[in-house]
Amino acid sequence: MSDLRQGWRDRAKLWVARRDHDEQLPPRVAAPESTVASDVQGAEDAAARLAALERTVAEHGRQLQVRAVMDWIEHATLRSAPLVSVVLPTRDRRDFLPRAIESVQQQSYPNWELLIVDDGSVDGTAEFLAGLAGDRVRCFRHHGAGPCAARNVALAQARGDLIAYLDDDNMMHPGWLKAVVWGFEQRPEANVLYGGYVVDDAWRINRKRSGDLPRLFFLPYDHHQVAHRSVADIGSIAHRAGLPEARFDESLREMGDWDLLLRLTRTAPPLALPAIACFYTTDAPHRLSHGPTFAADKAAVRAKNRR
Repeated sequence: MSDLRQGWRDRAKLWVARRDHDEQLPPRVAAPESTVASDVQGAEDAAARLAALERTVAEHGRQLQVRAVMDWIEHATLRSAPLVSVVLPTRDRRDFLPRAIESVQQQSYPNWELLIVDDGSVDGTAEFLAGLAGDRVRCFRHHGAGPCAARNVALAQARGDLIAYLDDDNMMHPGWLKAVVWGFEQRPEANVLYGGYVVDDAWRINRKRSGDLPRLFFLPYDHHQVAHRSVADIGSIAHRAGLPEARFDESLREMGDWDLLLRLTRTAPPLALPAIACFYTTDAPHRLSHGPTFAADKAAVRAKNRR
């Protein structure tokens, strides 16, 4: 059927080319041309609708799997209790930071530490963090070099066997750290995993409009396609400590998470864990997404991570 459809398409293009050069095509040619062109367009429209339906069904299946796996993990008994280090950079988000911190403190998995790096805030963040420091929450001050540099500061101080991430305007799902430990227990050969995340208003990400309802994003992993588009937010990525590539490119303002995931999965695929990692918000001030360096950072990540 596909060969026949291609034949129709080629003939339709030929007739159109002839028509463009000779407006006096006889009716016996013009009529079949119109019919075939219409049939080809109809077939292409049907194929596009079918592809869209298949994507919708696949996405629905992934969301059902997320729900099933999360329910299972909630009642699962872990075989180990490794320390998980949570890396959280912040800058001038004093009003958002407390809820991010609380989302870590409310984790169902108890063995964690939180490393917060204040990247040169001037809004009272430093004073707020001064009252939080302790054995489980450790705070550091950096000089405003950007979130990638701030994450590297935290990575250098991390004591955990596993590393997870959170941004200061987002919230960690209460079951995420347990899901991370469970996932690495199930797949001891995996060094990296990623989960899904819920976006409050996906329309607002590109800053053109708003009003979308919260949506779950959990994309399948494709080793080659991931070099063209990211499948995970930094808050949904976790990895084992001590990996040689587990360091952020400080030249990037955006897409440090995509670059990290590409480098960590260059030789082996990650575990795509069907679980919600975080709640991603789009209404915080000073957001980096789709900022002035977006195009340049995107091109840089693609160029150095070709597959």
